[in-house]
Amino acid sequence: MNDTRMEHAIALAEKCWEKASRLEPEFVERYLELSADLLMSKPVVLGDEFSEYCGKNLLFRPATLHPNVWVSGVRALKTIGWIQHQGYTVPTKSHNHMPSVSMWRSMIYGSDT
Repeated sequence: MNDTRMEHAIALAEKCWEKASRLEPEFVERYLELSADLLMSKPVVLGDEFSEYCGKNLLFRPATLHPNVWVSGVRALKTIGWIQHQGYTVPTKSHNHMPSVSMWRSMIYGSDT
């Protein structure tokens, strides 16, 4: 991917998360809570695990938000320093249509705060 496309994708991800924060602050707050729980319990989390973990805990994407809000949420976790990119692997979730998924190292693993 060239630099211009990557910059455009990042800008769109940030806009998506900004919209989620503005329109659905309860969703964003609960997403962050659940992500913290997941990241405190595992040293490495696959990118598609965040939305799956949310679903298991009854947090679903509001209809007002684009499906890419899940990707934008992971970007937000990276921005606030909760995760660090560790490479790519084959997806483990059947709903994932991508040939690879990011692996994220938890920067809060084992934390009790």
